[in-house]
Amino acid sequence: MMEKIKGFFNKIKNAIDWKRVNWKRVIPLLVLVFLIFYLLISLIVGLLTKKPTPEIYKICNLNSKKTLQVIQKEDRNNPVVLNDYNFYGESINLYYQSYDRNMASSDTLGGEVLALVDLCTGTEVKFDITDKVDGGIQIGQLKDGFYSVYSVVNENYRRVYMPANIYVNNTAYSVTRNGKRIKAELIANSALFDAEGQTESVLDRSYLYIKVTTEEVTEATIDYDVAIITAPALLQTNVSLDGEHANGIIEGVELWAVAETVRDKLEAEGLKVRIVKDAHNEQILYYGEGGLANRIYNGNNKYAIMLDMTTANSEISTIYSAYASDKFARPMYSRLAALGFYKEDGGQLKASSGATSKDDGTRYDSDWEIRELGGKVLGAGSYSETSRKNAAFSADSIYGVNAVKLTLLNIRDAEAVGRWNENRDAIANAIAEGILETIKGVKEDTSKQ
Repeated sequence: MMEKIKGFFNKIKNAIDWKRVNWKRVIPLLVLVFLIFYLLISLIVGLLTKKPTPEIYKICNLNSKKTLQVIQKEDRNNPVVLNDYNFYGESINLYYQSYDRNMASSDTLGGEVLALVDLCTGTEVKFDITDKVDGGIQIGQLKDGFYSVYSVVNENYRRVYMPANIYVNNTAYSVTRNGKRIKAELIANSALFDAEGQTESVLDRSYLYIKVTTEEVTEATIDYDVAIITAPALLQTNVSLDGEHANGIIEGVELWAVAETVRDKLEAEGLKVRIVKDAHNEQILYYGEGGLANRIYNGNNKYAIMLDMTTANSEISTIYSAYASDKFARPMYSRLAALGFYKEDGGQLKASSGATSKDDGTRYDSDWEIRELGGKVLGAGSYSETSRKNAAFSADSIYGVNAVKLTLLNIRDAEAVGRWNENRDAIANAIAEGILETIKGVKEDTSKQ
């Protein structure tokens, strides 16, 4: 057999006159044939091999391809630019112009409707917006999803976009409800759905989206829901740490007892609460690094109450910011008034009166306990030289704490103190129940689905 094979190749070898072969032509021809063969093989392999879809930002647990399909169906035909945003309590606020607390109502979205369309489910949630800093999108009413944001005017849906991409200070949280809190992340990025190296963007503008997720709240969660401050909130040193002494009671001791009862009742409902002082007579100033206000900012509180006493019936009141509504304050006031003595002794519900800064001539809340917790939203850290002691952590903060000041008693009125002694626990319960009405009843206030 081997002899036959060897003979076959010898015949081929003898049949070719190797001396007459033009190798200069044959070699390039062989190289060309090889290259054509290689290209054909590569083409066949490429056609048979499944190419991976370029990775992009994905939504709704979809892959990249299906994410793009959803985004490409989104209605972006009627865009409108909004230039600013901030947060106050549990409210997300959007504005036509750069925010200024004394801006014209026409520069806010007051009187308009914001529609959030969940790209995951198609569900639409609408909010009636006011020009108050607590009258925006209510975080506590949102469900998990990835939302497109529309301004609705006369049933005309306008797709909201921002003038530039948003990278920082874009996340806010609700208070704790049923052991969980809602995280709302504002996203605006014109290249959000682009693959690496892509030259033509999917989006032609930095359209605003809100990504909503629910998180478990654990002991490790550093944020608080409600802060409680008790008088005296010291503005200077070398003063009484107990506050007023009159008619057999001590201001600081009494208010601390109320604060503890309020805290315990709120915590029993699952809220994270901090009495900001470590003791009723702690030596700590309100202003400055490490002060009471600084502790509240560091705790990322959404709400705060200041418990106070006075020496004049005319000052007994429940006060909220003039730039906010009475939505947080009114339930507390109504319950205190229902006890009888509070309203009888002069208690009233009112917005903080306006004060004009000597430095810049603009209007502020006059009650520093409210103003200085409101961040940039209320002009914290800028009213006066004293205010500027907080400027490093408050003046530029777009996170405002929704604060209410409760002046509960004229400590020098003997009859009023007698009623206080009989009703102190009822007062604490009224305050706690008012807070719970706001926080637990918020879902029925402004949302319409």
